[in-house]
Amino acid sequence: MKISATSRRQFIQTTALALPFLAAGCASISSSKRADEFVSVHNGQLHLRGRPHFFVGANMWFGAYVGDAALTGGRARLVRELDRLQKIGATNVRLLAGSETSPLVAAIPRGITKSPHEYDEDLLRGLDFCLAEMAKRDMKAVLFLSDYWQWSGSFAQYVRWITGENIPDPDKPVMAKGDWHAFMQFSAKFYKTPAAVELYRDYVSKIIARKNSVNGRIYRDDPAIMTWELANEPRPCADDSTAAQDVPIFCNWVDATAKFIHAEAPNQLVCTGSEGVWGSLQKPEFFIAAHKSPAIDYVTVHMWLKNWSWIKTVELGADFETAVGKARDHVEMHNKIATDILKKPLVLEEFGLPRDYEKYLPDSPTTARDEYYRRMFEQVAESCQAGRALQAANFWAWAGEGRADAPKNSAESFLGDPPCEPQGLNSVFDTDISTQSIIAAANKKLRVN
Repeated sequence: MKISATSRRQFIQTTALALPFLAAGCASISSSKRADEFVSVHNGQLHLRGRPHFFVGANMWFGAYVGDAALTGGRARLVRELDRLQKIGATNVRLLAGSETSPLVAAIPRGITKSPHEYDEDLLRGLDFCLAEMAKRDMKAVLFLSDYWQWSGSFAQYVRWITGENIPDPDKPVMAKGDWHAFMQFSAKFYKTPAAVELYRDYVSKIIARKNSVNGRIYRDDPAIMTWELANEPRPCADDSTAAQDVPIFCNWVDATAKFIHAEAPNQLVCTGSEGVWGSLQKPEFFIAAHKSPAIDYVTVHMWLKNWSWIKTVELGADFETAVGKARDHVEMHNKIATDILKKPLVLEEFGLPRDYEKYLPDSPTTARDEYYRRMFEQVAESCQAGRALQAANFWAWAGEGRADAPKNSAESFLGDPPCEPQGLNSVFDTDISTQSIIAAANKKLRVN
């Protein structure tokens, strides 16, 4: 059809006027669709793409380390590990995204933060690779940004960088009984040391604004990152009732830090990484106070039967039944708090158990562990069906191909257990077929919900 010059001019002018509105409309649709790719919280529920988001995921702290391109075979192993996790339905992986080089004897020898404002770019590229591979598999990451405990450097190292003081090392032979109280007091000094907090924030800002060297995504714009977690198991103070006066300081730090992260990464969630009541001087009111902040999107609880001396020998029997009953009661207490008081989702973020009779080798049986996993996953499913706060779990921890007898600093030397613990203690290996079947069944059940 032939169009006159006048009609052509009118058409061009009309189209030019309409383009901004058309572009805005397309941008709105694109923005809305992109926002839907981030996990969000609505009415006390985790949501993804307009639907409730339930999951059984894994802890695999070593992603950035095995993802280091200089580690022979590391990236190839990481790809295989993510494939295995995908096969058992795990869509969520909790990763270390902040560690600090420290002199502590049981700490990993290499931190992402090597010294104030000096970062290990190779490890950060390793994290880039891990996140890029997770994105390919539609997996979501929970990134913890530091640690209260010694094994990855910890808040204590931030304090040391600022004050120059020596950290009480609970793993030194001269402290054979483990002076954990002194270490915990020192680590908790972090909240009262403004320059240490500022140093931590500098790193947080850097990683949130980081451009992934593999896929080009800015971290704050990457839907593969579900959550920024303030730290691994941050506690307000040492286990001492006289230190309760420091709880408000901790609560203020949680609130201010969560708001700071939300301002820099508004599309992603923020949680504390708390153990729960156990890590709050065992007082529910302190746990509630630390999680009231509207900037904390969901609540976490950790559950450690062996570490808390709730079970003596890892085997099926009366002691096991009592211990698992206590575990379920403990998680239920947090479910009630999250559902009725905080009105926020709850994730059973860490729980684990050694192999039968606390053996470490991959060929040792996992009878008790398998039953423990099955019952805890059942509790999550029951809560999801009832529309309550507990909606997800991450077992501790995935080891996959890792082996304790592998050459030091090889790709296979990284297990699910941190370096301060016996290697193989709570690890799920690639050969643990029965455990993997239970995890896969739990995820299948949650998808039905």
